Amino acid sequence: MTLTPDQQRPRPLWWLYGLIAVALTSLGVAAGNLFFRGTLSLLIPYDLTTTRCEALHQGSLDAFGDCAAEQLRVHGFVVGSAALVLLAGTLALAVVVPWWDLRRLGRLGRLDVPPAQQRFAELCQRQGLSGGRTPRLWVAGPAVRHAFTTALPGRRPTVVVPARLALDAGDRFDAVVSHEIAHVLARDVSLVSTIRGPAWLAPPAVALAGVPFLNLFGVTPRRVAAQLGVALLAVVVTLLAAALLRLREYEADRYAANVGAEAALTASFARTVPAARQRQIGWARRSLARHPEPTDRIRALRQPASGYEGGFAQALAVGFVAVAAMYATLVLVYFGDPQWYGWGNGVVPVAAGVAVLGLLFPSLLRRARLPYRGWWRPVLGTGAGVAAGAAFMPVVFLARPLRYPPTQPGDPARTALSVLLLTLVAAGVVALAAHLAELAARRGRPVHAGLAGCAAGLTAVAALWTVGLVAAVLHDLDDLRYLLTYGLANQPWPALALGLLPVYALLSPRRLPGGRRSWLVALVAAGLGGTAAILVTAEGAGLTDQLRAQQQRWWLCAAAGAVVLVVVTLSTAWPYGWARGVLAATATTGTATAAHYGYGRLTDRPTEPDMFAMDVAVAPLWLGHAVLLLAVLLIPLSAARRRPMIAESATRGRATPAWVSATAAPTATAVLVAAVAIVVVNVGVPGGVAINAGQRRLADFDRRYEVAQRVLTAEQADRAAQASVQVIPFSWRVVQSAPAGQGIASGPVAVSVPECEPLVRERFLTVGEPSLRTTGKRTYTSEPADGEFPYSDLTVTVYAYDAPVGEAVLTAARDARRACPSFILDDLLDVEVRAASAPIIGELSWRYDSTMTADFTDGTTVTADNAYVMMAVGYAVVTVFMSAWQEPLDEHLLRLVLTTVEHQLLEP
Repeated sequence: MTLTPDQQRPRPLWWLYGLIAVALTSLGVAAGNLFFRGTLSLLIPYDLTTTRCEALHQGSLDAFGDCAAEQLRVHGFVVGSAALVLLAGTLALAVVVPWWDLRRLGRLGRLDVPPAQQRFAELCQRQGLSGGRTPRLWVAGPAVRHAFTTALPGRRPTVVVPARLALDAGDRFDAVVSHEIAHVLARDVSLVSTIRGPAWLAPPAVALAGVPFLNLFGVTPRRVAAQLGVALLAVVVTLLAAALLRLREYEADRYAANVGAEAALTASFARTVPAARQRQIGWARRSLARHPEPTDRIRALRQPASGYEGGFAQALAVGFVAVAAMYATLVLVYFGDPQWYGWGNGVVPVAAGVAVLGLLFPSLLRRARLPYRGWWRPVLGTGAGVAAGAAFMPVVFLARPLRYPPTQPGDPARTALSVLLLTLVAAGVVALAAHLAELAARRGRPVHAGLAGCAAGLTAVAALWTVGLVAAVLHDLDDLRYLLTYGLANQPWPALALGLLPVYALLSPRRLPGGRRSWLVALVAAGLGGTAAILVTAEGAGLTDQLRAQQQRWWLCAAAGAVVLVVVTLSTAWPYGWARGVLAATATTGTATAAHYGYGRLTDRPTEPDMFAMDVAVAPLWLGHAVLLLAVLLIPLSAARRRPMIAESATRGRATPAWVSATAAPTATAVLVAAVAIVVVNVGVPGGVAINAGQRRLADFDRRYEVAQRVLTAEQADRAAQASVQVIPFSWRVVQSAPAGQGIASGPVAVSVPECEPLVRERFLTVGEPSLRTTGKRTYTSEPADGEFPYSDLTVTVYAYDAPVGEAVLTAARDARRACPSFILDDLLDVEVRAASAPIIGELSWRYDSTMTADFTDGTTVTADNAYVMMAVGYAVVTVFMSAWQEPLDEHLLRLVLTTVEHQLLEP
């Protein structure tokens, strides 16, 4: 008989071994934490030290960690030791259990049955076991009633069969031996001995943890709940262990049936069915049973593949244990090294949870190869498991300061909201993983499965990490709005989700029916979304109005991509509709974003140049949130339908005309994008304007300038310029200078570079000349009467307009500065011009610096450091030009002059 690759060796249940190991570690951490809090000699020094350090170092995790390092290490040592003891005790069973089995067999004796030995050797050789890999057969006496396999680590397995079975070496013997050979081929005979341990080790761990805690502090609802939670976690470990033992039996039965023993196995099970039916099997007993019921084993043999693969129960267990892993990692990292606790803004526990969720991916791959694979079960199972774990684990770990998601304690509503958010995101992550598994299964190459798994893991880290940050600010809607708008775009972890795009492009076929339709839909949506974003204008010149308009543009770009995702997914056959939808949606949002930013740059629309790299990522980031949440619904729905839905619904069951199929998706896209644009522009940004504390202060600060939005008289302009005398040193004097607007150099002075004329002559001020009404000017100098160095000059000029022209004037000034890197004045002064940071003053401000160098005939060289500052205050523009010859530029004086003039202009 030729066996397929899936039949050649039973699959070891490594995912379930991994779940048990993580659950045992979590149980040990929880029990150790409970034990620490119940031991007075440990608890009192810890509480005293942490309370003092929290009072001394509020808001600084590093300083707190240094202050309480010793007590944190003690707590971490106790918690880690408890987990290690529990794991070590479990691993020790890999030696103790088989040693005890072999010792008991030695006492019972071994029978010599040559026909059985010969038949056993033939079966081993036929199934690929030879040489050192061949197990030995042990025919036991009447005291052993059932066959089993045992092995010490590193030794040959021993297959034990009862004497009555060996004496009749027929089909039943072949079936039983093939079943046991399946366990040997799975290579987990030694490891499975440890799985009998949780039922023995969990209750002592619970008792050890709980007794001192309750005796010391008495019985309160919270402490009893913690004790019961640890006990229930021990029950979960035991249930997982029992499930593994039963699933091993199913896998071994399936292997034996594949090698020709199905009839004998079915007959053997059928003989025990009447006896099994005579006793009622309760749910608890069935869940804790190490061997499945005969009726269940017969039913499993009739199924072509493992029914649990990627099913609801498996996903439920994985989701629950993933949250347990997050909490255990939080406790271990926090008490082991607080710096790791805050590393990456909490990415360490997220990585632990994603590693556990990754145990589900191989099963999703195998489920994708089944003839009919629905994805509702793993999605719903993961969501249910994560929700149960998120509600259960804070009680188990007494996690008042440590919880995930990290919500504020004592706020049930927001805690429930954070649990719901974590549930939806985890379900979305599994939905994306299921879709990637199906795409990889259709390609059939291991490298594609590996790429799909990596993309799913990176996306899971990006998504679950975001949940932690969002939950941490749920108590402050302003901070939440700012985080979702600006905060996440400034972090590296969300960018990991970009790994989906190349994998989708690789796993999707190049030629797909209706494939061009998806790009037509993207083009329509990008055109409409980009145009709508371009047409959005700010209602006023204030910071809040500018931010509102900017965020409306981002919403439009992201919403256009989300519409494309829905339309392409529902109009393209499964499973390529979702992949094409994500690619087309990303192209749509990117194109619309580039369109409105390009238009803004061409038209000098106000932007934040220093934040451009972050701002441009906001709309794609919002699209990523939409992709994750829509995946929960669209992927299972599309997998269940497996046919395009938009064209069908458009014709209501009739034959679909070609023109309807060609135009339904673009038409639906245009209608939806237009509707979204109307809502966003007319209703506004959902949830208000995202603005942080600093921007909020600036928005309030903007209202100060409303009083300056007036036309100044000549007297008021002159008084504003003259106000600078209040801060000018007494040793300085007022000097006469050229009229305002003539430049930083006198008229007859020659400028060597024509491109520098606008900067030197201040011709950028001509932009506002139609609105100019009057000016005021004052010039001061510290130059001594004999003209010796060092000395400084300072000129203040106030330009009063009848309209707000500051932005246009500053834009022209910037252009003039960029066109002039250096020049020479009158073949005497070499001037080097450079950009400088604008001071935070006025509604708008700008500055450039320069250095002048003069070489005299006597060999001396004189230098001057210059600063030119411009600020807009209401309808006025103020320029301050300061030169320092052979001495440092007095930045403090420059700042005082600007502040004094601004204060005068703000006087009503």
